[in-house]
Formats: sequence, C-alpha cells, structure tokens
Amino acid sequence: MRSAPSYTLLALCAAIGAQSACSTPAHAQAEPVGESATTAAAGPIGYYAISSDLRRCSYPTCGGWFLAELNRSTTTCHDGQTADQCYTPVLDWSNTNVTETQQSELLDAARTGATSGHVYAIVRGTFARTNHTTPQPQLGRFVIAEAWVAEGDGAAAGAFVHVKDNGLRCFAAPCSNLTETTLNTSQVTNIADVDFAPSGMSDAEVAQCTEEMYGPIGILVAGDRYTVQVDDRTAPGRTATQAYVQLGSATP
Repeated sequence: MRSAPSYTLLALCAAIGAQSACSTPAHAQAEPVGESATTAAAGPIGYYAISSDLRRCSYPTCGGWFLAELNRSTTTCHDGQTADQCYTPVLDWSNTNVTETQQSELLDAARTGATSGHVYAIVRGTFARTNHTTPQPQLGRFVIAEAWVAEGDGAAAGAFVHVKDNGLRCFAAPCSNLTETTLNTSQVTNIADVDFAPSGMSDAEVAQCTEEMYGPIGILVAGDRYTVQVDDRTAPGRTATQAYVQLGSATP
C-alpha cells in the first residue's frame, strides 16, 4: 500500500483546471488553530480519515479533500456545522515535520481511499475557519499535526485505536504490555496482543508494524476486540483489519 505511485499532483491540477460547473458541496466545513479569537479552532484536535475529492469542477470549490472523524457518526466542520464528512480545499502542513515526499505518500493514500471507499490515510489535526491561499478563504483549511498511512492493502473494519508498548514485562502469558487508546475518545485499555492475520498483510508488513508498535510512537489499528487465552489465563486483545504507520514526527 505505501509504495503506491505519486500521481496526486496531476489529479489536483486536473481538478483545478476543469471547466465544468458544479453545485456547492453538499457538506459542511470547519475551523482553525493558532489564530485570533475570531478565527480560532472549532473544536479539539482529533483523528480523521482523509480522502481526495474527485469531483470535476473548479478549485477551490472542488479538488480538495474530505475528512471524517474516526469512531464518530458525524464530523464537526470548520464553520461549526456537522456532516458525515467535511470538505477542505487546503491542507496546512506547517505544524509538522512531514517532508514533501511524505506528504505525497499521504495524498496518494487519500486518493486510493477515495477510489476504493476504504480508509488508507489518517490525519490528526483540526479545522480552521479561513485559509489564505485560495480565492475563497471562507472555505477554511485543515491544520495537520500528524499523518498516518496504511501499511497493507486490506479494508479497514472495526474501531480505530492507537496501540503502543506500555513497558510492562511479565513472567507468564498473556501479558497486557500494550496500551490501546480508542481514537477520539477517552477509552484506554491494556491489551495482550494484536492479531494481524485478518489484515492479510505480508510477513514483512507485519514485522514493520510490530517494530513500530513497540517503538516510541506506536501504530494505529482498525479492528475488533477478542480474548487472548493461554492455559486458564485470559486478557483482552485486538484484531487488526488494517494498520497505519506515522509519517515524520508530530511536531517541528
């Protein structure tokens, strides 16, 4: 999945140059961070699935990106309205150390998500009320703090969680040495295992995810709860239908 070709810029240019008309997007939009009180962020920072807008009409009304808050039925947009997903014409990368090459990787994954209907790209951040780079600043922008891309090609299903080594070491299994935080909630659970088999990832992809999971950042996982049992001992576990690795670092 992460080796997808970089054709995002061509697609965006096509959207910008399209001459066909289109109606106003049938979705709401969002708010800002790091600005004056009148243009400040609409809500707290969160995790969002991001996909490219493939509609063919003039930029900036089309040709940007759709974002949907993970583990929630609706998303609060830049103007404070709620919708299934929100449109933004601008991605603000200024709060990250993500390189241009890594940005292209994220945007390629977002386009794959748009064509497949699955979640291949995730961003953490918040909407801002305005932008300063398009003729329609009222369409806002999305300020990115973190960028994550899918490691495998499978379709994500289940809850989206962050999983990270918590440092616990046990004499007997199962050992709840991983801490799982459900994205966009306060729910935290210590778990004993992530079962990557449902994802269909290759051995190399699983190895990469496992290395990242036990590293300082951890990984994002989509999947379901299951019970790990060793002899007469049990502990919670998480299946993985898809896993995501962070690009770059969260802050400069």
